[in-house]
Amino acid sequence: MPLLRSALFAILLGYVLLFDLCKGQQSSNRNFVPDDLWKQVDTDCSFQLQNLATCLPASVSRSVRNDVATSYAQCFRGVFNSYFECSQTTNAANSDPIPTSAVNPTNATANATCSYPQPEKILYSACLYDAQEIQRSQCCLGDSSGCDQQSLNLLTCEYQAAQQYVRCTNINGANVTDCVVQNAEKATWLPKQFLIYSGANKCPRAKKVLTYLAISNLIALISATLSNTTVLKHLIGRKQMFEHTEIKLNFLSLFISIGVHVSIPFIIGVILQKQGYTVNWLQQVLIWTVRPRVAPIIALLGFFHASWMETAINEMVADLLFSVPAIIFAVFAAFFPNKTSNPAKPSEYHLYQAGGIMMLIPGVIIAMALGFSVLVKCAPLRAFKYPAQDLWRLLRNPIRKLRKKEPVPQREVHISNFKGWFVIFFGLGIILYLGSWLVWASFLEMAGDLYCPASLNAVATVLFVYPVILNLLRGLISLM
Repeated sequence: MPLLRSALFAILLGYVLLFDLCKGQQSSNRNFVPDDLWKQVDTDCSFQLQNLATCLPASVSRSVRNDVATSYAQCFRGVFNSYFECSQTTNAANSDPIPTSAVNPTNATANATCSYPQPEKILYSACLYDAQEIQRSQCCLGDSSGCDQQSLNLLTCEYQAAQQYVRCTNINGANVTDCVVQNAEKATWLPKQFLIYSGANKCPRAKKVLTYLAISNLIALISATLSNTTVLKHLIGRKQMFEHTEIKLNFLSLFISIGVHVSIPFIIGVILQKQGYTVNWLQQVLIWTVRPRVAPIIALLGFFHASWMETAINEMVADLLFSVPAIIFAVFAAFFPNKTSNPAKPSEYHLYQAGGIMMLIPGVIIAMALGFSVLVKCAPLRAFKYPAQDLWRLLRNPIRKLRKKEPVPQREVHISNFKGWFVIFFGLGIILYLGSWLVWASFLEMAGDLYCPASLNAVATVLFVYPVILNLLRGLISLM
């Protein structure tokens, strides 16, 4: 009997080891087959897929279904990791976009009066190209360097497909399959950190965003033109116009201009962050920092008459300082796009890269100039000396007036000292201006519904109002 028990135990132990071995081989394949992966996904993620297809009452927050989409994406990643031996994304160009923190979707009663198409085939179709790319590349076989980028592309696409399934099923009369597929496939060739997913049924068109930017530029140009009291006095009173050497550059006005321009992207970033479930606040600040601004067009007025040169210099200095952080965005656009060979990638991508290269030119030049000035200890801290003196002048003069003393005069700098720099700034500004328009127009056209803030009304208000406020501040400072 002891011998028989030992034999039975050995047989049972061998069976268990063989079962574990077979299971391990089944769960970690080097030969990737898309259909096999999705069969396993349909089985292991059936609960998440069922929740994703559940129609909820209109009173339920959109964030509930968004959490369901995230939960499905996390399940997909788990199945993908267990099925495919080369599923790691460590050496990919970007990081895995699927959140790692656990998501527990809120339970809600289903709405029996509506239904959604089953998501399995739709999610499979949306990312079929990226799945087949892993199979075509044979990246996990032989001496291949790995499947990091191919794996990342598939995970990115599937996460976007789940989010778009939620959005597209909320749109009345939409072809859900086409809506999901056309948007999800873009996820692998666009910089995901600049995209916004708010769950909104209707996303603003690229033309609307670009129109708002153009109107903002026009308002800035008109307000800068009308704020020139010197020209207005000449036109109304027919007074003699002065020479360019009589112009005073107000350093306090310059730094106020920089401060206002710096604050606007942060305000827009906060507005957009509150509207989106998936939005990177810092990256939104960056992309709105590199938006097209009208500085070089205002500089053209300076060539027409020198009285506009002070405003133009204020605008161009702020604009070119922003070209330094713009290097981050420009380098990505020019040289490090998301790695994909998807033939659906549109022709606008070449314009996007060209705009990035153009934005790099002034950015690199200004960054090198600033770096050199720091190395030779030339003006990095002294740059604050003149605006500080101007601020001190404004505070002291009312007191001096009460004491019946002469006011401290405003520091004067002849514009002739800046004529050469004015031309250089104008040239760099034009390159930056054209490059930023190319980047913005091509990025928004390619992104489509992937750049989807819930509303642009607050953003438009900020863009339209701030140039007027800025020029009013300049006018008040010039009177002090």
